[in-house]
Amino acid sequence: MTPPLLKAHSVRAVIGKGGMKNVTEALKESCVYLAYTGGCAALAAELIKEVKAVHWLDLGMPEAVWVLEVEKFGPLIVGIDSKGRDIFEEVREKARKVLAGALG
Repeated sequence: MTPPLLKAHSVRAVIGKGGMKNVTEALKESCVYLAYTGGCAALAAELIKEVKAVHWLDLGMPEAVWVLEVEKFGPLIVGIDSKGRDIFEEVREKARKVLAGALG
């Protein structure tokens, strides 16, 4: 996702499951990246009331942009906030340091 796409469509939140590389700057000041807890796909599916639209389905189901009507959707974790803090990168960096110390 690029900053122009996020702004053109007034995106306030993106939901995924593992972070989005190289988009932290694009999210700043406009929206957040929310992560669904791993292993909870069945729960998430039950909370979807309606699929309003699907864009770019030719990219494949996981890469397509889905517009969903949901109710009480969650629990979600803020993976990247609107100030640029990226929990996924923080965890990767901590893991690199632990691994380097173990191999050290």
